[in-house]
Amino acid sequence: MKDGWRRTISSAIALLFRRLSFTVLLILRTAFVTLPIFLFWYIYDYAYGYWMLQFPPESGLFGPAWPPSRTRLVILMAVIPAWGASMAVGMVLWSLFKYLFARGMRRRPGGEDYEAAIPRENTRESTLRVHRLCSRSLGCSYLVFGCFSICVAMAISGVYMYKTYELPGDHRYRPDVVAALEAPRPTGYYNGTKVFIAVLFNNNIDILPHWIEEFTKVIHYLGTANVFISVVESNSWDGTAEMLDEWKGTLDGMGVAHLIHTRDHVVPRPSDRDRIDFLSAARNLALAPLVEKGGYDVVLFSNDILIKAESVVELLKTNNGEWDMVCGLDVGRWGLYDVWVVRDRLGRLVSSLWPYFLEDAGIQAVMEDEPAPVFTCWNGIVAFRADPVLPIHLRKPGRLSTSPLPRPLSNTHPAYPQPASLTPALTPPLAFRPSTAKECISSESFNFPYDLRRQFDMQRIFLNPRVINAYEWRYFVWYKYITRHWVVVWWMKNVEVGNGMQFAKMVIGDAKRVWTWDGGECHPWI
Repeated sequence: MKDGWRRTISSAIALLFRRLSFTVLLILRTAFVTLPIFLFWYIYDYAYGYWMLQFPPESGLFGPAWPPSRTRLVILMAVIPAWGASMAVGMVLWSLFKYLFARGMRRRPGGEDYEAAIPRENTRESTLRVHRLCSRSLGCSYLVFGCFSICVAMAISGVYMYKTYELPGDHRYRPDVVAALEAPRPTGYYNGTKVFIAVLFNNNIDILPHWIEEFTKVIHYLGTANVFISVVESNSWDGTAEMLDEWKGTLDGMGVAHLIHTRDHVVPRPSDRDRIDFLSAARNLALAPLVEKGGYDVVLFSNDILIKAESVVELLKTNNGEWDMVCGLDVGRWGLYDVWVVRDRLGRLVSSLWPYFLEDAGIQAVMEDEPAPVFTCWNGIVAFRADPVLPIHLRKPGRLSTSPLPRPLSNTHPAYPQPASLTPALTPPLAFRPSTAKECISSESFNFPYDLRRQFDMQRIFLNPRVINAYEWRYFVWYKYITRHWVVVWWMKNVEVGNGMQFAKMVIGDAKRVWTWDGGECHPWI
């Protein structure tokens, strides 16, 4: 009786064990299909969530500048290698587990190897069964190895894409900057040009540490004896003034000439309506040490931007130094940021979408990462020849033309009329200014290059698309590194091809009211 119960219980346990084994085996086999899909979805969802955290809907991104296809491409560029690496690691761990499990099953509790009884009679049926099992096992091994190889290739491709995230031309001057930082010398590593660096700050504590760090590198590259730093800070409440006060001590220790205005009230803070008047006065205040004493060849005027030191060097070396004024490329939520100022070489409005220009020379230049000739620009950071802003007696002979202007001033210009015999060399010093009633209402940053052209006949003005800068970290990273990645660049050139929007002008105001004056096309924003 007891033996019967024992057999019944043993049979039930064996049946339960077989059913559980079948269930576990089914789950494991199913997991080989579902787990990779789930893992891919999980990584993609995490990456997309991070993207949404950086660029939430309320950030107001301009849709055409942020096409969904480009966003998906960038996310997949991160997800696919991460998924491949995860799968490869998982397959290695699974194989290791199976090996250890099988090894444990081959051992008796006492530790001796278990040897299965080998049948002495090798029938045809058993031979065929062994052959089928071996063939199936070999086929599975090839399949697993193939999947593993593909996953490893995905992971390696991710490493390669990370290592090549910068185009060679984007950091070609970095070794020079590093060398100057490691072995600083008063004469620097540039060509001896005396550079006057000017900048305005207001509540910029988020970017100021980066700006100071990068421009300290620039100072070492140019040479501490070749640089003057002029800073105007006003109306800040976030610690900007205190950080600039600390930097004064650093500059003193480096032996760099400087004048840093903090908590400035010389130029009163205006209402929004008088913003251009305020900025004109503030920029002129930043140039005051240069105007008073001269002694510098080039003005490097920076906005409160994020930029790399090698990009500043790139700016100065634009077109092999053959320029009268050269600008960077500032970017933001609608693509090209300062569309209010920049005009193409024909004086026409531009697009905020890559490649930004609507005429062939500009388009070709941007697509080839070469300086684009423009009528006006500012775009975050500029360099220009110092002589036009200097009093006549401080100008160096031969740097400004001694011939009369090739064309008379327009009657809309505030300096009109002027003697026909007046030459650029004898023209009064240039200053930042607001627009007059007869002109298109423009910023002081537009009027400055416009006056360079009209009053000083300085026509060599370029925008350098390599000199990327921004006012927020998220846009700086996106445009400086992500959209400059060679995969994304290829996608933009060959797949997007502008998405049909590449020839759409960015007009501030009613596009039907765009009008043309001596300074080109005018934004009808008022």
